[in-house]
Amino acid sequence: MAMNRGQAITASTVNLIAGLWLIIAPFVLGFSEITAATINDIVLGAIIAIVSAIRIFSSVRWNWLSWLNVLLGFWLIIAPFVLAYPAATPRFNDIILGIVVIIAGTWSATSTPTQG
Repeated sequence: MAMNRGQAITASTVNLIAGLWLIIAPFVLGFSEITAATINDIVLGAIIAIVSAIRIFSSVRWNWLSWLNVLLGFWLIIAPFVLAYPAATPRFNDIILGIVVIIAGTWSATSTPTQG
């Protein structure tokens, strides 16, 4: 079980980094003037980072938190089309990060037995 916990921590760390990247991406990649993309990335980035940090540092193995990140990853993939991002940079950033969050969230959720 310790090995599985280590995998969950690793996967959640990937999502923590993805969440932090989402928060700063509008400013680093230069699309902060696109309000919908910026707000979406900052809000989702904060939620993904917080959920991932809980998975990393909590002694309770709430797998549903990782499944929440998976759902947020799916939103990241469709958000550029629903919110009609007018530029390719935020669109590609969100799609790529959405895929990363889905994979890492699934990995984290399936690496530990359900508890809580």
